[in-house]
Amino acid sequence: MSTYSATFFLGTKAHFRGNTSVHPVFYVEPDGKHRPGHITFQHGSELSIDEQLEIADRFAKAATAWRDEIAARADQQRTAADELEAARSEIARLKAEAVRDA
Repeated sequence: MSTYSATFFLGTKAHFRGNTSVHPVFYVEPDGKHRPGHITFQHGSELSIDEQLEIADRFAKAATAWRDEIAARADQQRTAADELEAARSEIARLKAEAVRDA
């Protein structure tokens, strides 16, 4: 097993794919193309199919939790923006009403 850290920034063109060959592989292609700069996750040949499945399940669980956290933050930001827009609309309505009543 290699021990190093690397950071890849994912954009809207990022592509994710896997295959279930003899040694299952999962590719992350940050720029959407299979060229230098892609990441490959592969199971070792010594792992049983049950061990491979356990690893894939943990990988999927972490990816799903990451996605869910981003979705929750997006919902919070949308809610805040919606509330701000509603407050602005109410202020405009009250100003218009004050001018009309003056």
